[in-house]
Amino acid sequence: MNRHRIAILCLVSCAIDFAFCQTSVRSQVESVLDAGGGREKGHELVSKISDHPVPLLMSIAQSTQDSYVRRTRAIYLLATFKTKESELALSELTTHSGPEYRCPALQALVEIRSQDAIPLLINSLDDRAVCMHATLTDPARAQEVYVADEAVRLLEQVTGQSFGHVLANGHRATKPCKKWWVRQKANAEPSAEK
Repeated sequence: MNRHRIAILCLVSCAIDFAFCQTSVRSQVESVLDAGGGREKGHELVSKISDHPVPLLMSIAQSTQDSYVRRTRAIYLLATFKTKESELALSELTTHSGPEYRCPALQALVEIRSQDAIPLLINSLDDRAVCMHATLTDPARAQEVYVADEAVRLLEQVTGQSFGHVLANGHRATKPCKKWWVRQKANAEPSAEK
């Protein structure tokens, strides 16, 4: 009976130690995110803290308990790992998070040149949720930026093309992007005559 109690105490002790280590690792990563200092430095520090930083960064990016700054920095730091795991995490954020996090996730996917970036950008062209506010200077005014506006901007960045149409409400026209995508898909399909 005494051995059984000792074994249980050992298991409880190990579980507490493991939980403390996990909390400690997370708090260290949070400190790196809070300090800022750039993505390269953040990548280096987080890699020293954790052997598997992507799930932890994804957890922070999705957490409703963490600040906007911390969550956004976690999203951009995910892009520095350039792994399939980080791409999947970022892809998930483009559809399963608030609009203020969808835009940084799309930007991060473009930065790492993900093959999923263009289809995700195309899927975001109908997203009229506000992801940020911009201050324009000519004429001076504040403007809401939709996820769709960012998708158009990022498509221009990826493709090197200008989809320059701006609607009367100040938002980007998405029809030129959609037409471009239809042409791209049509050109990519093998010809039925061959």
